[in-house]
Amino acid sequence: MSKTSLRTRMWAYCAASFGFTLLSSTFSFYYVKVFLTFYHIDEKWFHLAQILYLIWNAVNDPLFAYCQDTSASWMPTTRRELILYTGPLFGMAYLTAWFPWAYSSWVTGLHLIVALCLYDTMFTFIGLALCCLYTEITVTESERIRLTQMSQVVGFIGSFSVTLCEFSSHSLKDFSKFQATTVLLAVLSAVFMVYAGKHAHTYYDVRKMMATNEGENEDGCTQSTDRTSYWRLTWQILSDRNFLSFVITNFFQEFHRSFIMSFTVIICDQLISEDDVHPYVRSIFYGSIPAIHSLLVIFGAPLVDKLGYFSVIRGNFVWKILSGLTMVFLGQGHPWLLIMFLLADSAYTNMAFSFFNLPLSYIADANMQRFNRNHPMSSMIFGTNALVVKPAQSLCPMFIVAVLNMYGYQHLKAGTLTSFETSQLKEVMFRLACCLPVVMGCLQFLSWSFFSIRLRHAPSHTIDVTA
Repeated sequence: MSKTSLRTRMWAYCAASFGFTLLSSTFSFYYVKVFLTFYHIDEKWFHLAQILYLIWNAVNDPLFAYCQDTSASWMPTTRRELILYTGPLFGMAYLTAWFPWAYSSWVTGLHLIVALCLYDTMFTFIGLALCCLYTEITVTESERIRLTQMSQVVGFIGSFSVTLCEFSSHSLKDFSKFQATTVLLAVLSAVFMVYAGKHAHTYYDVRKMMATNEGENEDGCTQSTDRTSYWRLTWQILSDRNFLSFVITNFFQEFHRSFIMSFTVIICDQLISEDDVHPYVRSIFYGSIPAIHSLLVIFGAPLVDKLGYFSVIRGNFVWKILSGLTMVFLGQGHPWLLIMFLLADSAYTNMAFSFFNLPLSYIADANMQRFNRNHPMSSMIFGTNALVVKPAQSLCPMFIVAVLNMYGYQHLKAGTLTSFETSQLKEVMFRLACCLPVVMGCLQFLSWSFFSIRLRHAPSHTIDVTA
């Protein structure tokens, strides 16, 4: 079997990341608005779907992670094969949300439940494999920052899938064109996933290839054969103070990101009129939300390498607190300033999140060394992280929708709110947009202070494999 260069493997990872971003950006950005505005889902069904989605999230991530790390017989044997076989299925699951089944209350509710759970199943398969590839393709901090930078280049391009949907559908005014665009995105994603599935060999795959070619017996297999029980592995991970500090921080980061991706368009449609900001500019703004943070990562990676990811991530929490308080003090009578605040908050929050795989990778490395494993339990580390963090993706929409409906958002869509009630609803939206980052930043600054892995040197097992 031929050996692949590090650069080839890194670009294969980037191909998978590109395909993943094409779908994940648009799904998280549009599904709430589509089901609330176009399918008119009842609030009770919306909350039920989010609760079931939360439960399924809590089950599938650690389950799939354990199966991947312990070489379950029904699973593909390598990370890249997971992407190869499930990538096209991810596109099919993604499309489930954009084609309505019917417009009755219970059918729309069932549609959301199936769409969320099916999408998350494939999202978990691909997401876990990508996270593990990130940890296992590269082994030094400089390589990981470089891979982050490379993946953000293609991620930046992929995130313009939202812009493509915005302009092709005229901000969803032509829903049939939006549907056609999502089909195109699903096909493109599948093509890039298949390419990555054929070329994204990990460091441990390459090491095994080298040993096989040289006639040696290599103990470091493609995936761990450690048959430690699931509960024992989970306890080993959860008993790590660094892991606990990280997942608490990550939970609030995910909560904030879900708010940005799902509710920015809803809030801005109410707070910023077309007289203040032209619809064309608004579409550019919406399209920039998933994309602009990639530019920060691409051009800021050398600075992150110099300062360290710990300081850069902590700086995001300070920004949230200071900028949010400043915007509250200035008030909502400045539409252009509000747009700049929301764009900057989204960019820095998502930029910091782009480096969250670094601390998780070092937690996986430390766990491998601590328990003397041949292979890092990457899937279990990332899966246990998801067990704690991904419920934020359901809790955030449930909380925000409940608050908005308390102040008449459902009646606003029907056009039955008085001018006073409308003004009150807009004030609540403004407070949510400004105060939620402040609360998140305070909680994260505290939890992140307990994380102690702040500088890593190149591990001794680094190898150089050339084509």
